[in-house]
Amino acid sequence: MRTTDWFDKYLFGELSAEESREFDARLKSDSAFAEAFQKHQKLIETFNQHEQHQQLKSILKTIHQQEFGKDAKIVSIKEEGFIKKHGKTLSVAASVGIIAVLSTIALLSTGGYLLKQQNDEMQKLSRKIDGIESSQGAVIDFVTKVNSKINKPHYAPATIEGTGFALNNKGYFMTSLHTVKNADSVFVTNNFIERQTAKLVFTDPELDVAIYKIDNNDVLKKFTFPLIFKESTSGMGESVFTLGFPREDIVYGEGSLSSTTGYHGDTTMYQMSIPVNPGNSGGPLMDEQGNVIGLVCGKQDKLEGTGFAVKTALIKQSIERSANDSLKKELSFNTKKGGSLKNLKRSEQIKKIQPFVFNVMVYKK
Repeated sequence: MRTTDWFDKYLFGELSAEESREFDARLKSDSAFAEAFQKHQKLIETFNQHEQHQQLKSILKTIHQQEFGKDAKIVSIKEEGFIKKHGKTLSVAASVGIIAVLSTIALLSTGGYLLKQQNDEMQKLSRKIDGIESSQGAVIDFVTKVNSKINKPHYAPATIEGTGFALNNKGYFMTSLHTVKNADSVFVTNNFIERQTAKLVFTDPELDVAIYKIDNNDVLKKFTFPLIFKESTSGMGESVFTLGFPREDIVYGEGSLSSTTGYHGDTTMYQMSIPVNPGNSGGPLMDEQGNVIGLVCGKQDKLEGTGFAVKTALIKQSIERSANDSLKKELSFNTKKGGSLKNLKRSEQIKKIQPFVFNVMVYKK
């Protein structure tokens, strides 16, 4: 359960007595958690203010109809006596306008839609759950929660969430190292597998790559592994797509390779014209035929619609260079051409890929 869901359950009185005591205890002991809760609470208050604003608009509309009639014509404010006759109504209307603007600004700022200017640097894309960053999509989450309540198992909220994707159906998967750095425990899940524990088996800090193994060896055996890892360099302008978890559900993005190098000409990366967000880190970048060509790792501040991905061909070389012989065999990439995704419609490709793309949940003390 995400932190925002936990906050909502507390505010709506949906937690058990024991869970409420746990929540209150964490508010007292964890200042970051308490600060995130206060921000989320303000977001809910903003929704309530918005609802009150809509009610006020309805009342003013009624006043307008009573004052001017349903079919009232527009009257110039220069006409003699206008201010004297309608000044009170005009003042109320102006106040409502100010309320509407301020409410909109507050709502967008709290939800993370008005972004502060940042330095022109590459931004890594881990999704921080304990901070207000987790309110990306909070508007949608809130409306959904009001309209329908979904019963799910209760888990402690992760500190950070990201994306990972499988190397084979033996349980090995890769993700971004910055997402799992200093993790006490890591879990993965998606719409096809229940929450599973995983252990670290390989890292390359220079490429920002970590490889884990799901503890349950059989969890992916029932699915046919479809991914092929491209060894040659892809060309600028090629169509590409991504799958990742910038929110709780998997999200698809598509675009093209805008450069065969990354941030500041980094030759270990591709630059792509696909919007990526916190939570996308560790997801696969794939070409038109469904071949994996990169691991999504970040985006450039101030440059919307642009992302970067580490080239998987270089990750393969890193494993061959640094891993021991037994691990090399376990982590071998499928590089055979003409796999099961070739020439399929995109929707069919995604169906086959989805079981092997995971929401990665990271816990830190």
